[in-house]
This record gives sequence, structure tokens and C-alpha cells, in this order.
Amino acid sequence: MEKICADRLLGRESIHVYGAAAKALFQGRTILVTGAGGSIGSEIVRQMRMLEVAKVYCIDNDEFALYTLQMDLEGMALLDDDVYRLADIRDEQLMRRIMQEVRPDAVFHAAAHKHLPLLERAPEAAVKTNVFGTQSVVRAAIAAGVDKVVNISTDKAANPTSALGWSKRLAEHVADKYADTSATKVASVRFGNVLGSRGSFLPTLMTQIETGQTIRITDPGVARYFMTIPEAAGLVIEAACLAAGGETYVLDMGAPVRIESLLRRYVELVDCPMPEIEYTGLRPGEKMSEELFDQRETHHATSHPRILKVDVGAYPIDHALALLRELVDHGAHPALVREALEFNTGGKVNDGLDSFASSALGTAPSGSPS
Repeated sequence: MEKICADRLLGRESIHVYGAAAKALFQGRTILVTGAGGSIGSEIVRQMRMLEVAKVYCIDNDEFALYTLQMDLEGMALLDDDVYRLADIRDEQLMRRIMQEVRPDAVFHAAAHKHLPLLERAPEAAVKTNVFGTQSVVRAAIAAGVDKVVNISTDKAANPTSALGWSKRLAEHVADKYADTSATKVASVRFGNVLGSRGSFLPTLMTQIETGQTIRITDPGVARYFMTIPEAAGLVIEAACLAAGGETYVLDMGAPVRIESLLRRYVELVDCPMPEIEYTGLRPGEKMSEELFDQRETHHATSHPRILKVDVGAYPIDHALALLRELVDHGAHPALVREALEFNTGGKVNDGLDSFASSALGTAPSGSPS
């Protein structure tokens, strides 16, 4: 079956996001990418090499992902080059040691847990990786005197309804917090769904059609913002050029696209029979249509015609982090961790957080449901 590129499926050309300023910023510099073996991380690595950086350090906690990355980049995968580092971003001491050793000029933080249904059942993983992992990376970068840090977020952080969205919104607030207290310029970028990324809609759809499976869609009206992998990587790179202090950047991706419309376009492009569709209903935490901006935010134009800057607003992030740290360290039941995540990103943080913390921590050590 013909392989369909994301551009053809979306019916538009990918936007070339970054310009000459990016080459001037990165040429000859040392770069570190977390989650480098993932779809977005690996594309950032490729783009950095095209921008003629001096060195790109590739950090991942998945050794096969690093093997695959080196094989794709170099046609071999001995993994004996010190730019490939097996490391967990949640280990702050290790992250500090690596950054002190390699002294990167810029850090692109792509490592994350991103699959919504899994994180609904394991919100503590969202806290440990997406929230505290981000804090670990940013603090390690600041300690090493890194010039720029770009944290990768998601449109699910706008008016979040899931553990994934809540954790990523808190990660944006973490980036904003440290941007205000250091010389390191820290920024975040919000992605829509990245077509063609590992585990995303396009490769899943291709496999299901090739094997004659029934296509499962949550709802006929469900729609998402989509971007291509090069657009996603380009947004990250341009955000590093724009970064001033804690802001979040969003790419203009056009209107949301219905999932069923994409399916029908794909079938048309590959000229195959229309598969059977089963509607399963929205899963817990899912929205009918994603949003790019939170109702509490303001957004502004930037020097780039297709990128907007979002001000996520002042937020008592230290209090939220302290509560979540207590919960995950005491092995609180996932339902309690999920409730705390929602509480801390649902606009309630200034109204009753202390009472919530007291009741939550009173049940946390037992590890049983509240």
C-alpha cells in the first residue's frame, strides 16, 4: 500500500517555521535534546544537524530508541559515541551531572509521557515525568548556565480535562517559574496532534487498514488540531529564537480537522475500500475538540506571522508542586493523585488548596483509595 505523507493527508504544505535567525543562533553551538529517540526529539536532532551545530547530545531512557536514532542518522548503531546518553529525566542529580559535563548552549525538552488513556489510569506517572521531570531538566540546565531551554507542551494543556493536560499545564507553569528566577531563557511550545509521530493517528490508521481491521473512532464529530513532524520541530526551534521569559508559543495550524474526515481522505488517497467504522464514545479525559488557548490566558502576536505567544499567567506553582510531591512520594492512590492534578489546574488553586492538601495528605500514606 502506498505510504501517504502527512502533507497530502492534511491537504496543505508543511509550514517552514524557522528562518535565518535560527542558523545564526545554533551554528557551532552545543545542543542537548531529551526524549531524543522519540518522533519529535529525533526530528529536532536532525534539524540541529542541518543547522550545523557543533554537537547534539541525545538523551533518552529507552536504549532501543537511541539505537534506532543512531541507525537512522548514521546507518550504524554501535552506541559507543558519548553523544548518546541513556538517562531518566526524573533523576535530577544525573541530569545535573550530564549538563555540567557537556555544557550545552540550548536544551530542547521533548521527553514526556503523552498517551492520554494510560495516564488517566496512572496519573502519578504524569506527575513524575511531565511535571517533576520538567522541573529536573530546567533546574539542571539553569545550574549549568544553559542559555535557552524549550519545553514541549500540548494543546491539551489549554482548559485541561485529563491527567495528560493537567500535568503539561503544570509543566508550563514550572517553565514560567524558573524563567522568572534565572538568566536562562525558558519557554514552552504547545503542539496539536503530530501526524506521523510514533503511536499517533497516521501510522495506526495505516496498520489497521493494511490488516483489514475495523477502524475505531470515538465520535463522528471528534476533531483535532494537526501539524506535521517538521512543523513541530520547526516551532520548537523558532521558540528558542523568540524565547524571552516563561512564555508559551502556539503555531497557527488552521482549523481543527475531524478524525473521520482524515480517515476518508486517506482511503481516497490510497484508493482502497472504505473500512468498517466503529464508534466507541469519548474516553475519560477526552474532549470533542481541542483548544489552543485557556480561558484564563491572553495571547499576542510575535515577529513570526504564524506563531502566537501565550501568557499563562501568575500561578502559585510551588504550593502545587509541594502537594503533588507529598502524594506521589507517599504512594497515594491514583484517584487521589488525579484529583490533586485537576484541583491544581482547574482554577481552584487559590480557593481551598490548604484544606484540600490537609485532607489529601491525611489519606496519602496508606496508599488506599480516599
